[in-house]
Amino acid sequence: MKITVSAKGTSMDSEVDPHFGRTIGFVLFDTETGNSTYLDNSAHRDLSQSAGIQTAQMIVEAGTEVLITGQMGPKAAQVLSQTGIKSYAYASGTVQEAIQALKENTLKELSADAIQSGPGKMGGRGMGGGGRGRGPSQGGQGMGGGARGRGPGQGGSSRGGED
Repeated sequence: MKITVSAKGTSMDSEVDPHFGRTIGFVLFDTETGNSTYLDNSAHRDLSQSAGIQTAQMIVEAGTEVLITGQMGPKAAQVLSQTGIKSYAYASGTVQEAIQALKENTLKELSADAIQSGPGKMGGRGMGGGGRGRGPSQGGQGMGGGARGRGPGQGGSSRGGED
């Protein structure tokens, strides 16, 4: 059986990367031969869109039967499930430990509830600043893109032109 694990390095001793589409790569372990190989994901990780889908297609082409990762998006999960690849959650430890956990049947299969969806994916509110400016004397615009601060020189002086 070919087991693929998202990894922060190239070996069985590498830490598992909890991200799927944006991981630097994967360690593919063949249980029949005991050999492992590295799958470089650098061509897909920096894509502005579809990184997960492209990564999933790479995993399929590598002959993966089981994937171990932390989290993935719904489109990548759909690509993998359509090809019969089972996906399991494991977010902390080494590639070797993740494979051992699979063998011991202690990993949880990624279900629809565990799959990320939408921008932000973790339910957070993003980087918006809620429209807050930078304070009374700084001027400028907050990350939220809302109202500008009204510091001196920004058109907000109430001294009648005494900037």
